[in-house]
Amino acid sequence: MSLAAKDDFNDFVMFGPKQLVSSTKLVRNLANYLDKAQKAPIFIERDQEVEAVLISIDDYRGLLAKEEEYENMYLSSLSLRRDLKQKLNKESLLTTEVLLKSLGLNEG
Repeated sequence: MSLAAKDDFNDFVMFGPKQLVSSTKLVRNLANYLDKAQKAPIFIERDQEVEAVLISIDDYRGLLAKEEEYENMYLSSLSLRRDLKQKLNKESLLTTEVLLKSLGLNEG
């Protein structure tokens, strides 16, 4: 059985009942939940709403690395688009010499 939490963006997050803990219970048993977070994220609930997630430092570092990877991919794609746009604009422009030659006219 798994539970689902719904945030403001209508995204569902799936987790098992052993991964859900109230903030009060978390405070009373922090060491235990820190150990559990090494294996799976712990979803912390307050007033019957999931408000936070406790994850291991390795999972956090992994998320940061993925974020950096995606940011680099995005910036690379922007750079490629800019380069392609510049190349297409340069190729679409004709010099006066090429234009006159294509019309069979000579300069001067």
